Amino acid sequence: MNPRARTAAQAVVTAAALALTGCVAADPEPVASAPAPDVTSWQPSVTPTTASPAPSPTSASPPASAPAPASAPAPSRAPAPGKIDQRDADAVSAAVLTTMWRIDTTTDRDQRDAVLRAAGWLSPAYLADLRAGSQVGTDAAWTGWAAHRARTEPSLIAGRDQRQPDTATHADRQWRLTVTPIGADGWRGRPLTMTGFVALQRDRRSAPWRVVAVTLR
Repeated sequence: MNPRARTAAQAVVTAAALALTGCVAADPEPVASAPAPDVTSWQPSVTPTTASPAPSPTSASPPASAPAPASAPAPSRAPAPGKIDQRDADAVSAAVLTTMWRIDTTTDRDQRDAVLRAAGWLSPAYLADLRAGSQVGTDAAWTGWAAHRARTEPSLIAGRDQRQPDTATHADRQWRLTVTPIGADGWRGRPLTMTGFVALQRDRRSAPWRVVAVTLR
């Protein structure tokens, strides 16, 4: 196997362990507000509740109850590749990074399980290399997430660095990725912030883009 291809294949799962142990830059303070909206379009929507009518002066008011703690976001499945425009390199690269970092500690063994959920957008060779790699394993940070039955919410901002122009068969994309763990008990962990570099290829202009490498820094 080409050593460069193996390095690219291992980069994304190796970066997971580095991120969770603090080797990837994180924001200095926990974020109190919800993460920025995801660039992808399959986020579950929340329907606002309407206010109840005020009680009449003669009716007895029920005792006030304590507000319910915030809970982890409902699990969301990775969308099928056909749900996005696969001839749009922005859409495909965003879908891959978002899927790879939407983690559920209640069902995933480690972050590699989330990585493999992006299989529908990966080239066959890249997917085979990822599947052949070793399981990442968990660490103290993952254990802390799991103690809160946490799921993660990734958000993306397009990178502004200059890149090579797209060709008919090759494209590169850069994203600023922020991953926020949110526990089922309302706990919100320290976000992880990384830069994701995504390389895409296709056989011809009319073919769908496929990701051939993901590198995180």
